[in-house]
Amino acid sequence: MEKAYAKLHKSYEILNGGSVTEAMVDLTGMVADKYDLTTPEMKAQLDSGQFWKDLKKFMSMGYLVSCVNVVKDEDGKPDAGFGSKGILHNHVYSIMRMEHAVDFPPHPVGVGLHMIHLRNPWGPG
Repeated sequence: MEKAYAKLHKSYEILNGGSVTEAMVDLTGMVADKYDLTTPEMKAQLDSGQFWKDLKKFMSMGYLVSCVNVVKDEDGKPDAGFGSKGILHNHVYSIMRMEHAVDFPPHPVGVGLHMIHLRNPWGPG
């Protein structure tokens, strides 16, 4: 499939660093949404827990969900490094599963730990 997709776009090099949103539309024929978690609008959804609920709903409906930690260097070019937890910068990860672990004893506000199982399609690293 990757080879056919590269032929469609004339080369593998063009696919490197491309848009996962565009690829999902091309491969599924469906629409794709993109969420920037750093915007003020998304901060409110994150703080209220609405974004977590929406993602859980999308996962339960069988949507393909992925994420990327966008990091740019001083020149505005994608950084090739990785974060303190081993997440590669500017690398797309598939979201495989989402779970919520509640605090013990239960927190009065219902706060818990949101866990996301990611898959690195490139294997280790």
